Amino acid sequence: MKKRTRIIQISGLRGILMMLFIVSCLVAGFIAFPAFVAMYAWNWSTQYFAIPAINIYQGLMLWAIVAISGFIINDRKKFLVAFKTPDRLTDEEMKKVLERVRLHSQAQALNSMILKSAKTLEKEEKKEDASEDKKENV
Repeated sequence: MKKRTRIIQISGLRGILMMLFIVSCLVAGFIAFPAFVAMYAWNWSTQYFAIPAINIYQGLMLWAIVAISGFIINDRKKFLVAFKTPDRLTDEEMKKVLERVRLHSQAQALNSMILKSAKTLEKEEKKEDASEDKKENV
């Protein structure tokens, strides 16, 4: 769990309307407007080059291609997309992992046994209580 978890509280109709307004503004500002700009820029270039015109949906796809390419290319230190083979575990690391798995499975088995015995004890106690109540009523 993150240490700096932020919680947004939405209360009442006013809060829901405010949330819808904010979401619609974000969609308009970061999705629709750039899609229109991409469409108009592409269609403007059709005057000078022999390329077909596009509609708003194709402008949206063009904007998505540009935005995703920008995110991938932007940060040189962290690669969002990387092709490499994963490093293999050493024998010692593999033994540690297998030991942890074995301990975890044993702990699960013990927990299930304890829960079953606790349930049977509760049932027996209920039966004893019921038999004692019957003896007192007689």
